[in-house]
Amino acid sequence: MNDSYCTNNGTSNDCLYFRRFEFIQDSPGFAIISILLLVIASLVGTFGNFLILIVVSKTKELRQVQSVFMVNLAISDLYVTMIADPMSIVGKVEGRPFFMQYPLLCDIIGKVCTVSCIVSLGSITLLSFNRYILICHNSHYEKIFTLRSCIIMCISLYLVGMIMVLLNSAGIGGHGFDDKSLECIWDRMATYSYTVVFSVCLVWIPLIVVGISYLKLFLYVRRKRKQVTSTETAVHVDNKSLRLAKTIFIVYAVFSICWIPFAMLLVADAEDTFSHEVHLSITVFAHLHPSINWLIYYFTNGNFKTGCLKIFKIRGQEFSSQPIGTVPKSVPVTSIHMKSLSSEDLN
Repeated sequence: MNDSYCTNNGTSNDCLYFRRFEFIQDSPGFAIISILLLVIASLVGTFGNFLILIVVSKTKELRQVQSVFMVNLAISDLYVTMIADPMSIVGKVEGRPFFMQYPLLCDIIGKVCTVSCIVSLGSITLLSFNRYILICHNSHYEKIFTLRSCIIMCISLYLVGMIMVLLNSAGIGGHGFDDKSLECIWDRMATYSYTVVFSVCLVWIPLIVVGISYLKLFLYVRRKRKQVTSTETAVHVDNKSLRLAKTIFIVYAVFSICWIPFAMLLVADAEDTFSHEVHLSITVFAHLHPSINWLIYYFTNGNFKTGCLKIFKIRGQEFSSQPIGTVPKSVPVTSIHMKSLSSEDLN
């Protein structure tokens, strides 16, 4: 390895750093792949998250209370795809010296990225909880999820993120340029306990809530399906269950695959001995998630897909405006004991 970085036995304090173009010169294949992934993620993610905002604003079926979480997620993801990803590319090309000239810039990028990531994963958590209450405890849904309460929930996510950042002012943790992931991020080695708390708040709590919500939702639908006596209804409910299971698997799998390695890395590398290749790869992989969310919506949300096709005026095959997992109108909704669920609600 180029002597501009750590030796295998060096500690973080003994490390030198990559200067301009040195990361590319030292590991051209790895560097080019990393940068290319970030470029694609930035372009695709920015396009997709803006598309979410446009489609929600123009599609009547999507202008529902729960869409507040979808919009909140898109806005927080836009920071990552528009600012964090491009500046991460700068870090990998220019190295630490560039940000040494603009330390305040790097500090701001890292702090806002922290808030953005907490809001993003928190929004996914609220969306999954929203689906769980809607289907499993429908009688309480309208009381819990009003427009006002949804907005308050979204604001609370920003407050949690700001608290995590403001802890830096009390000497807990910090933000700056990380010489292993080569980007502006929180200082994982400044206060290890802070890093553990950050990992729990950012990944493990959302992961557990999302997992439990979708598991209970799936078990509920499966149980109700077994209670159905009508042959015709049973076919429809069975189809609904299969599609719902597919949606659950996709959302939870993507969420887990992108963020579990990152959360484990934060806790496991307490002595900062892992290679920069490991840190960089896992960090880049986690940052792909904000660029994928809109694709999940497209393939699992019928109303969103229809809205996209209308915006781009794509004709041909007619796509149903009913989202995946919707019970057809010909089937009594009461047969699975869920009242007042619109087609969008079941999405």
